[in-house]
Amino acid sequence: MREMVAREFRVDFDKYLRQIQQSGESRGLMVVLTRTGERRIWEYHNTLRTEGVASPIVRGIAHDVTEHRRSQKRLQEYERVVEGLDEMIVVVDRNYRYLIANHAYLKFRGHKREQVIGHQVEDVLGKKMFDAVVKPKLDECFQGKVVRCELRHEYPQLGVRDLFLSYFPLDGAAGIDRVVAILQDITEHKRAEEKLREYEKVVEGLEEMIVVIDRDYRYLIANHAYLKYRGLEREQIVGHNVPDVVGKEAFEMLVKEKMDECFTGKVVRYELQYDFPNLGRRDIFASYFPIEGPDGVDRLAIVLDDITEHKRAEEELRLARERLAEEKLYLEEAIDTELGFGEIIGQSKVLRDVLERVARVAATDATVLILGETGTGKELVARAIHNVSKRHSNSFIKVNCAAIPSGLLESELFGHEKGAFTGAVARKIGRMELADQGTLFLDEIGDIPLELQPKLLRVLQDQEFERLGSTQTLKVNFRLIAATNQDFSQVVEEGQFRSDLYYRLNVFPVRVPPLRDRRSDIPLLVQHFVLKCAKRMNKTITSIPVKTMETLQQWDWPGNIRELENFVERSVILTHGSVLQSPLKELESAGEDAIGETLEAMDREHIIRTLQLSHGKLSGVNGAAERLGLNRTTLQSKLKRLGIDPERYRD
Repeated sequence: MREMVAREFRVDFDKYLRQIQQSGESRGLMVVLTRTGERRIWEYHNTLRTEGVASPIVRGIAHDVTEHRRSQKRLQEYERVVEGLDEMIVVVDRNYRYLIANHAYLKFRGHKREQVIGHQVEDVLGKKMFDAVVKPKLDECFQGKVVRCELRHEYPQLGVRDLFLSYFPLDGAAGIDRVVAILQDITEHKRAEEKLREYEKVVEGLEEMIVVIDRDYRYLIANHAYLKYRGLEREQIVGHNVPDVVGKEAFEMLVKEKMDECFTGKVVRYELQYDFPNLGRRDIFASYFPIEGPDGVDRLAIVLDDITEHKRAEEELRLARERLAEEKLYLEEAIDTELGFGEIIGQSKVLRDVLERVARVAATDATVLILGETGTGKELVARAIHNVSKRHSNSFIKVNCAAIPSGLLESELFGHEKGAFTGAVARKIGRMELADQGTLFLDEIGDIPLELQPKLLRVLQDQEFERLGSTQTLKVNFRLIAATNQDFSQVVEEGQFRSDLYYRLNVFPVRVPPLRDRRSDIPLLVQHFVLKCAKRMNKTITSIPVKTMETLQQWDWPGNIRELENFVERSVILTHGSVLQSPLKELESAGEDAIGETLEAMDREHIIRTLQLSHGKLSGVNGAAERLGLNRTTLQSKLKRLGIDPERYRD
């Protein structure tokens, strides 16, 4: 429906015509009622023709303002939009005079509207800025070009601000007569960009691999370290899906479940192993961090840290600690052993001959085979060789091959990996590995199982071996000293010991004499053991009866020095006062009962009496093996051969 504006009035027609002409209205409709009652409608263009009608009576005037009102309404809408924008908008004419300036511009400049509209740009901005920056851009735009540029300017109230300016030409009746300028304050955006560039430099410079992925498992960011590890260019990763880059199998097994957990808002950390194309298998510590978007977690930041070398260092440190712990244990055992035997004591010629051979071979790296009966001090001789050798500052590792069950001896010597066999719950460092750069002493080597002997021979020949359950070959450099109380020639002849291994061991044999062949050393040994035991038991013993010493020198000591020390210890326990009181009847009765009896019967009786004293206990402190100066396994063999049941003597 058309909108009309009308009013009633009665005036002289000529007078109203003059008013219309003076009003400047360009067009309108007029309803004129003549005196005769005739109604006519004139269309006027700044003039009104009466068409010969004299003195008409003007009854009313109506204007069609529909389009005018619509234009006004649209103008008001545009004004509201322009005024509500965050961007600063101005319109400038060809005289560089402001025609329009919106609220954002006035606020930014700190001016009121009447201080800007109708004023020259030069007066508002200042001549220097107008001439140097604004005028050239306006002139270029008045030539019909759209001009865009950035500007940094210091404002009195706001300080230094970064602006992005866009100039658009507007056509009028005579061509381009106005310019619309849109000014955006991009200061915070620029600062954010600078910070982003700084972050990018940091992220790109990190050794850790960093990527960002979206909910479609698509790479959004991948830093230089990640590109390097994957051996790909940025365009081969960014924008691509994770399964296509890392492989579908690896994605499903190692990655997807963790990513999905992180998309629920959790921080996820875990370790994994991954085979990189150029680097091989690496240990990776992965950290997944959720990133919130408008609709919740929509991205993940993933940090991948290559901890392979760290893991290796940790493993080496753990192995070193294990080695130190093992060496400490063996050292403590060695100290206990030394306390049990004392130093090599004696002045007999046969002992001096042995020590002379020890001095000759100690300076070399030759393998030494120490031969001798049980309890003669073979380990002390081995330690003496080590202590004066060039390896004296490194480990002396002892293995008693008879004391370790045959099923466990291989693991004890070579070590094993976790899971190598049932019960292997952790990696174990073998004693060969512990002896690297030092000395390995294999006591009772004749008891090594036949099936294990080729592996030992290989180590002696090639100086290398593998742990049980491992394919990694380890290199070692140790000196081997072996000891046995067996007749090796007979054992080799019976096929219980490999001849090639025997020849490898028997490079430099040293035979330690039994105590019965060095009786002149017994008084020195007795005095040494008495002082040591008395000190340990907090006793003071100053003399040893002559009869006691003579009896001790006459006894053959089948258990040699170990048996002598045990006997002296029992004597010190029984002593009250400063004079040693020894149970000589043990020796005398053994000697009397031995008349007319076989050596085997004598040995049997001696063992039975010892079992009675130890109440059937075979090993440990005050056990029968310790009292007799025998190894537990040796005693068990004797018991089986002589038909003695130790259970009969238990309490």
